[in-house]
Amino acid sequence: MKKTLTLLIIITVAFISCEKNEFDYHEELKDGFCIVANDKVVLDHNDIDYYDYSIHLIYMKNKKSFPSDINDYGTFAVFADKEEIYSGQLFPPVFTILPSEPTIFADSRYGDYIIPIEYMMNIVWDTLGNIMPDPRKDDRIVETLKKYNQFRAGLSCEIQSVQYLASNDVKIELILKNNDSFNYYYLDPNKMGINLFHYFTNGLVIRTFGSDYKKYNHKVEAISVEPWNSWNKDWLSIISGNESKTITIVYDDFENIPKGQYKATFEYPGLSFQVDKKDIVQDNGQIWLGELNMIKEITIE
Repeated sequence: MKKTLTLLIIITVAFISCEKNEFDYHEELKDGFCIVANDKVVLDHNDIDYYDYSIHLIYMKNKKSFPSDINDYGTFAVFADKEEIYSGQLFPPVFTILPSEPTIFADSRYGDYIIPIEYMMNIVWDTLGNIMPDPRKDDRIVETLKKYNQFRAGLSCEIQSVQYLASNDVKIELILKNNDSFNYYYLDPNKMGINLFHYFTNGLVIRTFGSDYKKYNHKVEAISVEPWNSWNKDWLSIISGNESKTITIVYDDFENIPKGQYKATFEYPGLSFQVDKKDIVQDNGQIWLGELNMIKEITIE
């Protein structure tokens, strides 16, 4: 009887302890956008300046401490008004696998005032070239960010057309759109020149998907930035609030592609780690950081 009573006490204490551990971080949750990492609230709306929804970058009010303290793999969850929306993985500075779910890396390519939530390294199509659902996109997140004036729609971009002008000449037209009411500065390939622009992006790639996967590339030789962590305002142009712009890039030495059905992919680049927090806001707008991935079905005739 005594052993049975002792066992019941141990089980009860363990149960209460487990309940308390789970209850602790729920008690700490606040309204608005929150991140819980390894059962601890590491970020709430009081820490956030704003959230760029176009690329899922969290701009912090102060220098971030999370996730630089990640030393091992772990998990995190995103909450909107105390409701869990999705979960993902934490990755330490050195990792050996490519994550297939939303991920926060201890080391990112952005400055110490930004926490990016990445998803498939921002490539959101599967092995067949189909667009995958993005768990980071959820109206409940949008609404809770708007409640604290922390939502920024950012930029979007789509492939308008891909045309073969000659056997090796390919022209791509992109539609870049500013979804916010204020101005952004963006990397302009016409100002930078095609070679420097392709230091920041792989540019146009034309692919087949599935078991017969092949890809065809341009032959642009990228020019490196010197020094490697620098940037120049002369590379940037302004896209006004709610404005759309057509961006045209012509490749005069593209690989020959047989006739058929393909998918064109393009990554429109922005600056990242090069830009200090104090330089984000310029006289006539804000510098947009990040990269936008696009995919479009095309026919080569």
